[in-house]
Amino acid sequence: MRVELLFITPEAENLIARCARISHKSVGKGPEDDRRLIRKLIKLGHESVLEHAHATFEISGISRACANQLTRHRLASFVQESQRYVEVQENELVRPPTFSEEDWERAKKLFQEAMDLYRFLLGKGVPKEDARFVLPLGIETRLVLTANFRELRHILRLRLSPAAQWEIREVAKRMWEILYAHAPSCFEDLSPLAKEPEGKEGRC
Repeated sequence: MRVELLFITPEAENLIARCARISHKSVGKGPEDDRRLIRKLIKLGHESVLEHAHATFEISGISRACANQLTRHRLASFVQESQRYVEVQENELVRPPTFSEEDWERAKKLFQEAMDLYRFLLGKGVPKEDARFVLPLGIETRLVLTANFRELRHILRLRLSPAAQWEIREVAKRMWEILYAHAPSCFEDLSPLAKEPEGKEGRC
């Protein structure tokens, strides 16, 4: 799994604080003052001002099952690798951490059979958009996600939960680490450190 930041609003905290101060016609006194204001706004539930900052991520090496969960967040924007236009013969199968070695060996065997059938169908001239019907939900994919900070907080709030599926929880954790490094006051309260279920650390 790879989560890469492609773009983030420069000096996002300063921009958010400056926008927030428009309503009260006030002036900031520097970065720490900006952060105090943002923390106060979040604590009060006034998160609409966070929509002025955005981030774009490229996420790869995740399963189609994980991608399906991500794309349910309708206020984010997505571009995903298309199995209709792209041959995915080199894509791997994502291993769930609950699979034993025996389970994983059987899964890899079934996956190889599916990929062999996929290649056979392509060789017969079956269009990629139809040949993909034999591919499993666990095959790797990649996508680009863009969202404003308010929506990213919503995504992280849901997907860092111990109740979330292990793979998307790991995606959310890596996104949080990047976002926190760039705009700590906007995301520090969502730290995954207090959210990991004991003995069930998400991994990919």
